[in-house]
Amino acid sequence: MFSIFWPLNLAKGLLGFVMNGLVFLSCALTVMALMGDKGWVWSLSTHFRVQYLCVQSLAFLFASFSYWQKSKPDGPRKIDQWVSLIVLGSFLGINLAAVLPYYLPQPKPDLAQISGRPLKLMHINVFGNVNFNTEAVIKAIQTEQPDMVDLVEYAERWRHKLEQSPVLKQYPYRLSGLGNMALYSKRPLSNARLVYAGRKPVANQANIIAKIWLNGQPVTILVAHPASPIRPSHLAWLQESFGTWAKERPRLGKNLVIVGDLNTSPWSVEFKTLIEKTGLRDSQLGLGIQPSWPMLLPIIGIRTESQWLTQLMQIPIDHVLVSERLVVTERHTGPFVGSDHLPVVVQLAVGPSQPVPHKPHSI
Repeated sequence: MFSIFWPLNLAKGLLGFVMNGLVFLSCALTVMALMGDKGWVWSLSTHFRVQYLCVQSLAFLFASFSYWQKSKPDGPRKIDQWVSLIVLGSFLGINLAAVLPYYLPQPKPDLAQISGRPLKLMHINVFGNVNFNTEAVIKAIQTEQPDMVDLVEYAERWRHKLEQSPVLKQYPYRLSGLGNMALYSKRPLSNARLVYAGRKPVANQANIIAKIWLNGQPVTILVAHPASPIRPSHLAWLQESFGTWAKERPRLGKNLVIVGDLNTSPWSVEFKTLIEKTGLRDSQLGLGIQPSWPMLLPIIGIRTESQWLTQLMQIPIDHVLVSERLVVTERHTGPFVGSDHLPVVVQLAVGPSQPVPHKPHSI
């Protein structure tokens, strides 16, 4: 018999099909993420743990509701409902274990033991070959008033425009003009230089290394933009950069900050290996996941960072990694500047040696 509700039933069926497909895909990708060291595609699957968690949490809620809804009054619950809950709960637990540590409180030293003015550092991937909104970047720097700002994907025309701005004239200590990146500082820099982490001296893969003094202690700043792992050769390139930093760690000083668009999430094998071998920690720990990429449709200036649905589609690949004695007193993402990345702003101070933080789960 023809039903006037057939469009509603069709929509319900399509929604169920799509949802089941997303759940299956998130579970399959979770399995791949557990084997992220097996190759390029496997490594790519590690970056979206928050998205897998959201899909599986929603599915688990639906499965739980279905479990409590009996098909007949006082009828038995079906075995497939038990299986669904167990399977979904297992996958949900795997991804929750990876994400939750970023929301757990971290051990912190007594702030009364910290003297001197903290260092405010701002990182911006300006997307310079596509983004033309130099005014937005200038405004963001003017609003945040960082002591130091690094810029990557920093095209030459951007350099000319920004260095003519009164805002950047406040930063007399600088290293720019090479490597498709720049470092501007209000505080004196020493031994500032451009180096290459890998064997290929390609300009946009250079690193900036400089030393500053913070609360009477020398701090090494390493600005980086390793290759985006969009193909196997680029992943190998990124791994080579990370390996070089780990090898050079003893020569970079006790107090070290690695900042930049690292083109990897906190859950990748490469990121976790870098953390383990350098003894650095992710400045997001205890402050929650702060995604920075991708901003949707940045070229036409759509302001997306305030939309929670868009944030669920983003991942954190712009990082500030700090050594043991560096205290993160503040961290947040900055405003939309026309780039496909959001800026990242951190405030650092030198404190006493800190307890070992809660690290992300190894899975």
